[in-house]
Amino acid sequence: MHAHSPNVGGFSFKRVLLGLILSVIFIHFNFGQELQDGQKRWSSDNKLTLDDFKIKVSDTNNEVAYSQFMMTHAISGLDFMKKNMNQKVENIFLGNASYIDTTRVEDLQKQIDFQQMQFDLAEIQARNFRKRALKDKGQLTKGFDIVNKINNEIMAKLTEMRMTLIRETDSGRNEEKLAEWKELIATKLKELDEFRFENKEKIKLQK
Repeated sequence: MHAHSPNVGGFSFKRVLLGLILSVIFIHFNFGQELQDGQKRWSSDNKLTLDDFKIKVSDTNNEVAYSQFMMTHAISGLDFMKKNMNQKVENIFLGNASYIDTTRVEDLQKQIDFQQMQFDLAEIQARNFRKRALKDKGQLTKGFDIVNKINNEIMAKLTEMRMTLIRETDSGRNEEKLAEWKELIATKLKELDEFRFENKEKIKLQK
């Protein structure tokens, strides 16, 4: 992705990629995290709204919208005995690091929905993280290399998915591709439903 890369909303893919690489933070907490001001945990019935984007901008040098997410995990060596890792991994929207330039957006709700789709992609990967952590929990007794490996792979996959979403939908302007992605996201979330944060029931993995 160099000088000949196509633009996304007037910005080169290279610039967008650098932003996306920094837009998801993985943090390890030893204990469960309480949500701070401006943070919002992913929820199927509590979607993003304009009020969730705390940074106010009006600058043509910036992109019209930017979302930052944080995935936290509180996995310890004792978790090898657990039957469910859902509460151990969180997917959080960081409102204090996100913005929508309302002076440059024609359809505000459409742009919010597009940012929600990216939050949904992060949720898909958070659920994959929970699933993989449960599957590989036996390796926790040997150290945290497996968790670091999952971290790195999840981050890479999410960055790739967000870039593909932005490219294929022309930053949310291609309605046909947008509909395809919405269907794909809904399908993936349904497939991984038992790995949602709220589910505390025992999970039996398919062999």
